[in-house]
Amino acid sequence: MARTGVVSGKDWQPQSAIAKLPDRYLIHTKGEDRELVCTESPTMAVRIERGKTVPANTARRAPSGTIYLDGAAEGGPFLDAEKAVFNLDHHEGCVRSFTLATCEQAMIIVRKGLDLQKRDWTIHANDPDLDTVLAIWVLLNHMRLSDADAEIRRKAMPLVRLEGTIDAHGLEMQEICAFPPQLQASVFAELERLRSNEVALKKDGKWHEIDFLEYTADVLRAIDKIIYSSHDFEGLLEVEELARVEIGESQLAIVCRGDVEIYEIERHLRRLHGKRLGVIILQKDSKTYTLRQVDAFLPGTLDAAYHLLNLIDPAAGNRGSGNRWGGSTEIGGSPRATGTALTAQEIADALAQAYRRPTTARRLTDLGVALLESGVVMAGSIAAAYLQGMFRNPVGSIKIYLENQAATYAAMLAVLSAALFLRAIRNGRKLFGLRMSAGMGWLGFLPPALLGGIYGGAWILRVPDTITGSYVDNYWVRLAVAVILPVVAEGLFRGLVHGRLAQHFRIQHSGGPWFLSWPVITSSALYALWTSLPFLPSYSSGVGLTFAAALLFGISSGMARERSESLLPCIILHWSCLLAFVVWEWLG
Repeated sequence: MARTGVVSGKDWQPQSAIAKLPDRYLIHTKGEDRELVCTESPTMAVRIERGKTVPANTARRAPSGTIYLDGAAEGGPFLDAEKAVFNLDHHEGCVRSFTLATCEQAMIIVRKGLDLQKRDWTIHANDPDLDTVLAIWVLLNHMRLSDADAEIRRKAMPLVRLEGTIDAHGLEMQEICAFPPQLQASVFAELERLRSNEVALKKDGKWHEIDFLEYTADVLRAIDKIIYSSHDFEGLLEVEELARVEIGESQLAIVCRGDVEIYEIERHLRRLHGKRLGVIILQKDSKTYTLRQVDAFLPGTLDAAYHLLNLIDPAAGNRGSGNRWGGSTEIGGSPRATGTALTAQEIADALAQAYRRPTTARRLTDLGVALLESGVVMAGSIAAAYLQGMFRNPVGSIKIYLENQAATYAAMLAVLSAALFLRAIRNGRKLFGLRMSAGMGWLGFLPPALLGGIYGGAWILRVPDTITGSYVDNYWVRLAVAVILPVVAEGLFRGLVHGRLAQHFRIQHSGGPWFLSWPVITSSALYALWTSLPFLPSYSSGVGLTFAAALLFGISSGMARERSESLLPCIILHWSCLLAFVVWEWLG
């Protein structure tokens, strides 16, 4: 029940009427972990794993922003301020009689001014006894306990002090708190009420069968009723954080929802996160969002966020359409007509990517993945055709094998490319070119693409009509090979490889500035290498000319891919080159 501020024993009296307090404690699932959070302390998450205790050396090497409570880590209590790793404990590695209990240690670090807003924290516990739960309450309520007005502290300290004394020294040592008798009796009665369920569950042997997080949340709510009254939460906004990511050096982008306008949300979030608040994404309904950049000194602007969101959001229209993410550099929103098809977490992740400058390691990783995937597809397809050809004709050459097993080569190429492509587009199909073309400007790349195709750049085994062999005698099989190979090639190089790299390299877009991007250069070079190398024996022109022609076609197709924001023009260009090659051979 709610109580008045404690100054002396007679002041500790229950209120006759209790106004409903806000439920600030929620349980979320994050990956495989369940966490308890407080809406007023969004930087902190509580995890309680039954009976788990980490070794002392592991605890000291824990990630920054880790707090262990009351036996969750072996060894004595420690405060590693440099790494921001703490172990609040009074069981092992210390003189118990001379060591404060866990809840009192938590109050000390809060009152000493530990900044619990400037980073994310994870609190670990393994058993929610009252000492532990009081410590959790202190940490989650650190802002109110640090307030200049000492009213909340005056209410909380008797509970913390008496529980700490009992937990560390036993019931018979209550007098060392030096409370007046009436105050001591009242606070002890409150502690007994808070412990009543714990005592009953342990007596019945059911303590280790309960949901520890649910139990902890219930006790936290009970503590709130003792400490707070309704006036303490006047003006408190009910804002739920749906997702949160770091952008820039330490700033945050926060996706949230509430029943007020974004500027009121901003004031609320500034109170909780201080200077870390960078961008707010306010959910109006499940498909409609408003974006606001509140920190003018971030390393980027919302323009980069709009571009990436439009690239990955299936609901966003093509450039020129009004149904897109957009707005000013300070405030904007989701597609107006249909809303977004992205989840709150996907939007947050896109903001993190848009504002963070990709690291060299991240870009090298993307490049390595692109090289590996294209290499596996091409080498696997060549190997399949070669092995089948060698099985049928052990004394043949690779040229004969590839020409005679063209259908096998094309089929394996299609299967491997499709498998990797389908796996990749889960990150956003439009990122990999699966959308309609934005305009017809890509037709300007037709002349250089045809030039590259005529001189060996188009991906074909000479002219399909000249291919002989048991697997391509049928006209329709030959036609299928001729049609499928360009589609597969563009899907592999302008779709998969280009899309992988476009996530962390700058690319062009329809109506934007012209430049030669790294995804175009890299995908074109890989295309030229892999489409020239296996078929060198089939080309009459030199190696250099063959590679240069393939590179010219690759760059032309890649530029068309970026300016149209679609794979469709690339496929059309490739088919056009194949047709031009056939006509060239026929006229020759």
